[in-house]
Amino acid sequence: MHAVENEVETIHLYVVREQEQKPYTSLPLLGALLCLLGIAAITFYSAEHPYYEHQRLTVPAVLLPPRMFTAQTPFIPTGVRTYPATTAHGILTITNGSVISQTLPAGLIFISSSGTSVVTDQAVFIPAGSANGYGVAYVSAHALISGQQGNIPAFAINRVEGSSVYVRNLVAFQGGRDAYSVKFITSNDRNVAFSKVRNILISKITGLHYPCTEAHIADVHKMTVTWRCQFVKYTVPSYMHVTGVRIIGKNLLLDVWFVPRPIRICVK
Repeated sequence: MHAVENEVETIHLYVVREQEQKPYTSLPLLGALLCLLGIAAITFYSAEHPYYEHQRLTVPAVLLPPRMFTAQTPFIPTGVRTYPATTAHGILTITNGSVISQTLPAGLIFISSSGTSVVTDQAVFIPAGSANGYGVAYVSAHALISGQQGNIPAFAINRVEGSSVYVRNLVAFQGGRDAYSVKFITSNDRNVAFSKVRNILISKITGLHYPCTEAHIADVHKMTVTWRCQFVKYTVPSYMHVTGVRIIGKNLLLDVWFVPRPIRICVK
């Protein structure tokens, strides 16, 4: 047998000291920062979008001294009434110096000194003259043209017909009037004025009040309306905002909104 010599193996051991691990300090800081950002975001959102609470309250009405309001407006007439022209009338005096009586027919035309024509209304009999004087007759006549032009003055007609008949108007003709129109106030004009004066009063009145009592006076030219109004007021906390008010008897029904005040909780 042969003996085998084993080689001696040399093993080198080196001791290396490990570095100490540093504590994790950034993670808590990051968490704290995120918490602060969350709180700030919630606070900002709450400020921009607050929670509003709506309520309906009943509060007593506080009466104020009554106030009077008066307004007036003239009537504006729109009605038109037209009057036609009228004809002048008068009397013609006819004198007969002849010993023979005469008859003049109706519709006989005479022209005045101003050129206005008049016509007799009916036939007329003129007695003959005598030793006691002329025969005299009277006949009504009217102007051919309507209007004031027919109002001829006395003796505007003074003429001789034939050789012995004299025609004159001893008195002026009267009654001739030109056509004219006048405006008058209609019932609709009164209603329009009434509505107008009410709108004037509405524009004058501001504030909360009971329905006003009304008195109106209408004369020939204008409409006058007076309102007597009972105003009221109410009181609510300063943090409440009123969005609607309604009067119910002696109380007021209020619609309000407000931001609820935070509730304080005391912890012992």
